Amino acid sequence: MNCIALTGALMLFGIGAENTAPGHPESLFGKTLEEIGRMGVGPSMDCAVDGNYLYSIGDGKLRISRLDDPARPALVSTLTELGNTRQIDVAKGIAYITSREDGLFLVDVSDPLKPAILCQYDTIELATGIAVAGNLAYIACRSIGVELVDVADPRKPRHLSSVRTGEAQSLAVRDGVLYVGVWGSRELVVCDVGDPWSPRVLSKTPLDGFGDGVDVRGKYCFVATGHHARSLRKHDASDPGFGAGHGLECYDVSDPAKPVLVSRVKLPRLYSLGNDMWDVQVSGPYAFVGDTYNGVFAVEVSDPSRMRFAGHRQLDWVAARKQFGFVGGFAIGKGCLYVAGGSTDLHVIAAAGMAVPQIRETGWAPAIPPEPDSPDARFHRYAAGGQVYAVAISGSTAFAAAGAAGLHVLDLGGGGLARRAVVETGGFALDVKIRGDLILTAEGKGGLVISRWQDDRMEFLGRYRDGNLPVKQVVPVPNSPYVLLQVGGSQMQVVDISDPKRPNFVYRDKRTGLLYGYQISEGALEDRWGLCFWHVSGFHWYDLKTGGVPAYGGNFQLNMSPADGAVFIDGGALAIARGGYFILRPGEFAPADGVKPLTLAGHPLSGKPSLYGKTLYLADRFSGMVQVVDIESLEKPSWRRSFELPGNPGAVREFRGKLVIPAGYQGLLLEK
Repeated sequence: MNCIALTGALMLFGIGAENTAPGHPESLFGKTLEEIGRMGVGPSMDCAVDGNYLYSIGDGKLRISRLDDPARPALVSTLTELGNTRQIDVAKGIAYITSREDGLFLVDVSDPLKPAILCQYDTIELATGIAVAGNLAYIACRSIGVELVDVADPRKPRHLSSVRTGEAQSLAVRDGVLYVGVWGSRELVVCDVGDPWSPRVLSKTPLDGFGDGVDVRGKYCFVATGHHARSLRKHDASDPGFGAGHGLECYDVSDPAKPVLVSRVKLPRLYSLGNDMWDVQVSGPYAFVGDTYNGVFAVEVSDPSRMRFAGHRQLDWVAARKQFGFVGGFAIGKGCLYVAGGSTDLHVIAAAGMAVPQIRETGWAPAIPPEPDSPDARFHRYAAGGQVYAVAISGSTAFAAAGAAGLHVLDLGGGGLARRAVVETGGFALDVKIRGDLILTAEGKGGLVISRWQDDRMEFLGRYRDGNLPVKQVVPVPNSPYVLLQVGGSQMQVVDISDPKRPNFVYRDKRTGLLYGYQISEGALEDRWGLCFWHVSGFHWYDLKTGGVPAYGGNFQLNMSPADGAVFIDGGALAIARGGYFILRPGEFAPADGVKPLTLAGHPLSGKPSLYGKTLYLADRFSGMVQVVDIESLEKPSWRRSFELPGNPGAVREFRGKLVIPAGYQGLLLEK
């Protein structure tokens, strides 16, 4: 039987992040590695070494440094306006930078003294992980999975496909096989990407922790894990699995369809929300592991069946946060590590005799064949040239928010989808709504734009921005001057548009969790109550009565999938969650743990809801599934039908009894 090392599995160090003792016991985790310098650039999220240069990101910036002396990187240039930066990969003079809600930036670094943005690509969800091989970029887009993008022309990336792996965090690719660290389901997911138009999952292997960083060397795949062990049954520190998911696991992937566990080692037990990322890179006989607040570790892997710790380094104690600084990412230099401290700085850690820059094993990269012709006889399809997020309909005119392709105006009256106009937007067109004679467009970095469509042209009236934060959703409140906005990755704001030329900020809120997208319920209950959910803390009510300042109305605590949502019905809100639905009402805030949803046997419900009469439509951007349910009786709903789309469907609309579906890069669909 292979050796499974469980070193340090029961250590309680770090739980609650209150321990201020420096470092970890050298008897368990090897010698304490010396910090020999820092860049003085402030908080950093990730970095990469390519040739004689170090590329680091953080706070919306790319910084490039020369490595003539590896221990003393010399900053030579800085590029700004790169959004919510997360990971970086550099290949053939291009830096690929994921920026969460801001998508993917492609930066020309062929002249490191003069980096220049080539384009900002609109990813299908929060862009997190990145790996590049040949002319293909693989982007971990969190809950939706991995997106495959043609980057042969870095000024015009082209969406090819996506593979639904689960909550993808980080990834590696070699010889047409993709290895993905999947978060909440605690899995290593391996995919065949030999045909970039039709990737498929080969295997899903359970990990003993939440999955993240991966590296492939020879026949081995190394996976960095964190948070809780698979054995967790009770979500508190009394459970041995609580915080015990941190570690490094090694798998034999000689057959990618059947990974075999070789061994694992455990890092100090820890659980702290806020920054949950774990990374691994292999350098010769050593694997280096970044483990957020636990710091960085060197693990000897010359015999993968008997991995052992060789060294470690924890970052500074951050008194204001009452925890150690976290490792966002790191890069391997000559005799040293460059460690991106997410709340500290870019640190230089001595690792003589261990750290040697390695060439990634990307192997051969798949060629990109012509796009296959795959018409769907059920729908008329309009290809917008961008990602269609949302559609609003007035009469027979449809307004489609098409991401990087702007706002498209279409005629539905002829039985198809006929283009009437394309309106350029100041950023990605992410949402569109109609209020009276006004067209309200969420334009990402362009803010909220208020326009009027008349005489086949769009008249600009006004714009609302909050700094550089993108506006991702707009919800008009009926019979009110207010609109609700999703701003950035976590804020809900109320804006007064009674004067469309001068929209004014009124109110903002931010709760525990993220706004992945479209988590504000459309409309308002009784033209008064707004509803928004954050995926960790659940639903929050807002009293929006006209004439008064908006007031917080309370919280229905319900851990949510970002794919779901709520729609208003008579007297309350029908909230999709946990495979069924709840009925929520203002003022009722019972804990949700003891409340069971109403479900349909054999048909778990999920997705963003829209309601036409007594027909409930659910569109799940993550799974591609569209469901149709009859709720003539709320207590006894009846199933009608469902179907799966290759794209990422947004809220369904009706036009003359036919479905109109914004389906991401699949386009806008009109049922035949």
